[in-house]
This record gives sequence, C-alpha cells and structure tokens, in this order.
Amino acid sequence: MRNIDIEKIGKELVELINEENQIDDIGILNKDGDLLGVLISPQAYEFFLEKAEEEEDRIDKETVAEFHKSGEK
Repeated sequence: MRNIDIEKIGKELVELINEENQIDDIGILNKDGDLLGVLISPQAYEFFLEKAEEEEDRIDKETVAEFHKSGEK
C-alpha cells in the first residue's frame, strides 16, 4: 500500500476522512465523474484483507488436494 501524509491532501478530503462516525466509503472522481479510487475505513480494509486471505487459503487447499489426487508425488 502506498501512503500519503494527510497534510498533503485537500481540505475537503481531510474533513471527510476525519468525520466522527464515518460510515461511507469515499469515492475519488475525475472531472468526467469517473471513479478513480476509493478510500475505505480501516475496519473495511481489515475485513477485505481477511476475506482475500480466506479465499487464498481455500485455493491453496484445493490445489494441494488436486496434486495429491494426481499421484505426482
């Protein structure tokens, strides 16, 4: 993950990030209204990482099981 100091971003974004009970993700749009990126809460980020790791573990187990079934030990 790349990082940026909060003092180097605009005031409006800082205000959105610092909202006391931030419940929504923050979308960053270009001048045409296209979504360029999204800021999510630390809790949402941890949840996302956990789910990604669970899926990687499931795929790894499936790959190992297929290898054992193949008889290529």
